[in-house]
Amino acid sequence: MGGEAREETADYLTTTEFERLRRRAETYREDLVVALAGRVGLRASEITRIRPADLCERRRGDEIHYLLAVPERDRETRDGDTGETDAEGSDIEPPTREAYVPQSVAHDLRKFANANDVGDDDPLVDVSARRVQMLVSEVADRTDDLRDVTCRDLRQHFARRLLADKAVPPRVVQRVGGWQSLQSLAPYLDEPTTAEVVDAFANRSPGRGRPARASRPPGAPQAPRTPRGRIDAGEARSRDLLDCASELGQALADASTAEDAERAVCDGLADTYRAVWVCDQRRETRTSAAPESAADLPRELIDSAEIPATDEAGESDDLPDVTVLESPTGVALSASSVAVTPLRSSETVHGLLVVAHDSFASADRTLLADAGRRVGRTLTAIARKQLLLDDTGVELSFRTTDPGVFLVAASADLGCEFDLEGVVPVEDHSLLYFVTARGAAVGDVLERVGEAEAVDEARLIRDYGEGALLEFAVSGESIAPTLVERGGTVRGLSVENGVADVSGVFSRRVDVRRVVEAIEEAFPETDLRSKREVEKPVQSAATVQQTVHDRITERQQTVLRAAYLAGYFEWPRGSTAEELAASMGVSSPTLHNHLRKAQQKVLDAVFDGPDRRVVDGERH
Repeated sequence: MGGEAREETADYLTTTEFERLRRRAETYREDLVVALAGRVGLRASEITRIRPADLCERRRGDEIHYLLAVPERDRETRDGDTGETDAEGSDIEPPTREAYVPQSVAHDLRKFANANDVGDDDPLVDVSARRVQMLVSEVADRTDDLRDVTCRDLRQHFARRLLADKAVPPRVVQRVGGWQSLQSLAPYLDEPTTAEVVDAFANRSPGRGRPARASRPPGAPQAPRTPRGRIDAGEARSRDLLDCASELGQALADASTAEDAERAVCDGLADTYRAVWVCDQRRETRTSAAPESAADLPRELIDSAEIPATDEAGESDDLPDVTVLESPTGVALSASSVAVTPLRSSETVHGLLVVAHDSFASADRTLLADAGRRVGRTLTAIARKQLLLDDTGVELSFRTTDPGVFLVAASADLGCEFDLEGVVPVEDHSLLYFVTARGAAVGDVLERVGEAEAVDEARLIRDYGEGALLEFAVSGESIAPTLVERGGTVRGLSVENGVADVSGVFSRRVDVRRVVEAIEEAFPETDLRSKREVEKPVQSAATVQQTVHDRITERQQTVLRAAYLAGYFEWPRGSTAEELAASMGVSSPTLHNHLRKAQQKVLDAVFDGPDRRVVDGERH
């Protein structure tokens, strides 16, 4: 049986999907935020910095073009004082980049400023970066098949559209979008085919460094167009796949065990494809949604695809995102193709997703690659949750002075101390850090940490005088996310004068050598201090926790833990529900829904569970 491996790119928004998303905006502010992210390429934090005065005109011939000066950091500190001055005491404007603004977006920007009486030097969208992310999330929630779209997706669509659809030179896209290097744009470019390589060299105009424009020969018929208002079969198929992806995401969010996650992906894809299997590293079927005659997937099928095997820890560097096998033999189905996708989280592979169907177009391979990553991340989260109740685990302790760790850099600059109180994973693969800071003014800490590339937002929860509890929304590269992505749980992180001690606990099944290599590669000025086996590594396996573990979903646990760490249950409250929802990038009704359900399950375990006990004659 022959096979061909094809590596699938990420699932980017199409122009049609982007425009459909914009139409779901219910306010001018929502529409402007979506346009600034998806058509101008602004990050959420950059949208909060721009002013009407930053928009300027450039004339070229008879045409007017618009550029936007985007400051790289806030112009003012949180206290309202100018951050820097020159030798004569004049304010120094922060460094900026020039973003290109389409004419329609420039018109909408000025119209919004005039309608809302926004002064030329006032923030155009005067909210926090997390609130901007939440505005996008609220628009996406109204678009059934695009509910997972984030600010980052809109910026990726901006890059993909310019590079792949508009053929804008990468250096121009790098400049207007503020990417640090051309390598950052590589994921948005398709690998050229052999035909494209030949055409690029064969069709060059004399004396010019670009391909000649292809023209239609006289009398040749134009390519057929789909009549307006009519949906062709390809677009209908794409919509079906988007619906499938949306439903799968919801099902995985409610999965509390590995079996639930595997059953969710099999059942979720069963209506779209002829048969679906999940098998382990030994190629043995674990779960399936297939006709009875093909319930067990023949191991020869995957072996013939020459898919690299994973090691005992389930890790492999060589697995492609999707492998499509044409005309398989030994499968009792009338299908002509089989696709194999790893259930991957970072470099950890939990198994293989195998799907049989007539054929697999690009949209199908995109869906399957995304499904593999989603299921992999879900299985990692479930394994990490189980780690909390394991009797033993492996603790790795590191010491780092690497300035790439934003708390290290801030501590060194300000001479202060940080202690991590807890970490909570939230939407868009971000983390919320809850940190106690001592030895520096709160405003200085918020400003310094807020400038870090890894940090989306920083806010004060409570000032105790001698110290303060702060919340940092982290989506970029830092040491705690690296530990979490490798399946670990952050047990402690303390920083003093630019030196950080951090420890994480992992399952004994994890290849700790790979974890150490990943940390040292990302943060070279880091050393492994110790490795030891620990009992009950993160929390005591209390009776209530054991009971709740089987009832509470991962999403409910995330909301409940974030609310606890953010002081939501204290009096007076350290955070309101609205603040907590904004930090987590969800709507207030969604947060209240998950929080109420989680609280109910915890209280059920305390008051009505089978593990109640009698102390001093009273039931507890």
